[in-house]
Amino acid sequence: MLEAGRRRKEQSLKMNRREFLGAAAAISLTGRAVSPFSIPGQTSSTGRNLIPQRLSTAPNYWCTWAVQNYRFGEGKQAIDVTRLEGDSGAGLAHDAMNGEALFGAQGWAKTFHSRTRNELYLLLDDGWEAEGTATFKLDHAKFPSFRGPNEERLRSLNREAQRLGWRGAALWCRNTPGGSRDLALEDECSKAGISYWKIDIGDPEFNLLRVRNKERIPLTLEHVYGEPPTNGNWRLDGRFGPQGWDSRRMEILRHTDVYRTYDVTSILSLPTTLDRVNELLRSAAGHSEIHSLLNVEDEVYVAAVLGCTMGVMRHPLIGLRPGDDPDLFFNGPRKTKRRMDEVVRAQRWQRIAAPFAAGVGSFEASDEILTDGWKFASGETWQHGLVGSTVWQSAPAVIARNMALPEVTAIDGEKPFVFAARFPNGAVAVGVHERTHPGRGWYLPRCRVTVHVDDASGPFGIFGEFDRLTLDFDRPVQNRRLLAQDLAGEKSVDITAPAEISRTSVSFGGQLLREVGLHNRSAGDLSSPGLVLVLM
Repeated sequence: MLEAGRRRKEQSLKMNRREFLGAAAAISLTGRAVSPFSIPGQTSSTGRNLIPQRLSTAPNYWCTWAVQNYRFGEGKQAIDVTRLEGDSGAGLAHDAMNGEALFGAQGWAKTFHSRTRNELYLLLDDGWEAEGTATFKLDHAKFPSFRGPNEERLRSLNREAQRLGWRGAALWCRNTPGGSRDLALEDECSKAGISYWKIDIGDPEFNLLRVRNKERIPLTLEHVYGEPPTNGNWRLDGRFGPQGWDSRRMEILRHTDVYRTYDVTSILSLPTTLDRVNELLRSAAGHSEIHSLLNVEDEVYVAAVLGCTMGVMRHPLIGLRPGDDPDLFFNGPRKTKRRMDEVVRAQRWQRIAAPFAAGVGSFEASDEILTDGWKFASGETWQHGLVGSTVWQSAPAVIARNMALPEVTAIDGEKPFVFAARFPNGAVAVGVHERTHPGRGWYLPRCRVTVHVDDASGPFGIFGEFDRLTLDFDRPVQNRRLLAQDLAGEKSVDITAPAEISRTSVSFGGQLLREVGLHNRSAGDLSSPGLVLVLM
């Protein structure tokens, strides 16, 4: 037992202590009352808000691409789903972008993500530009209300996004021109107040970064390696594969601000994304010269727990298409479009524990690999070659940044995906995520999880559903008071009494975590729990 504890301690010390063990995130405390939970005697009210009021500065955004792809066929009697696939579907999405769709009376910018938009960029994807994919000319025909020279139109676009409560506008582009033209485009955007570019392939020599750095232009650049929507041999196990230091992906990771893990199928998004993150972090960990952040697109709980950024794409539009309402971006048993609260919880956790660079600290992954699968029907993927096939995607059962791997005990034989991280400010997060299998859909294997937090100061973020969760410390905690709060809420409760506290550990039953983590859920929302815990 002592030897196991020593090994865990050595793992946590792999980071540079001065870089990693800063002060715990600031916690805003108020004195307001809170209504009691529905289980009498289990919790008591405190009213203290454990979530800082200051907004996150993480470069997160909501991207319009998925909702653009949902526009064609609205209100029709029938729809040919094959038109939604491949280049045809991309063309329809391109055409769907315009000022009315974005800023009209029921526009996306006016109606989506009202609780988080002040911390998200409003990112316009393909279709906003005229005359190409990297002209940065706002299309006159699509955005007629923005007038004047192009710089002024871009400035008006950004101001309108901010007027509606967004952090600002961000822009998609592909295959930037290079040379001196890059400077002109960056300078024009900077003067217009645009500070984020989503670069979807192109810039092979990283000229944009060099120009930006030389001229000190306040612009965050996101790069990608263009992936298919599945990893590896999807007929077998679908592994992403090791990434050597000299691989093109690692080269991109070393030369950008944000590396987006790129496109995935909706139904198998989780294992596909997790394995990409696994291999990229495995190669980057401990290389302090890598300052870039990983963007895991719409896997918002993965982003929250593992210190990554979000390229949120989910939206709440449901039932606008005929038949079974096909949506190639959000479909299947997960019902992601009814999980909007997860964005709120993930974003608010990042006020407490900000995303951190891929090269910071250590990384561990279990030898145990979990494999998920799905037989894709027409209308479930834009990749026509997957339709009718059973696709498999795999990732490690457990991964962890800057800490020992959590211990996971399966109750019924199967395990969920489990991931955890210790943040540079002393916060710790842990998450469990569901599995996907043909015939079973989206389901959560029951499990007990022990997280060795050692000397971490917290706060602690807990995402997903556990049968039991134990936090194992290297110091006495039996006289500490425990406050917890739904990350979608404003007030905490005291859960000292219902928690099980021993000398150096705190344990929680699944029902308690669910009660707290969903206490402020929106009506009809299917999101998994997400809560913050502090030891007073």
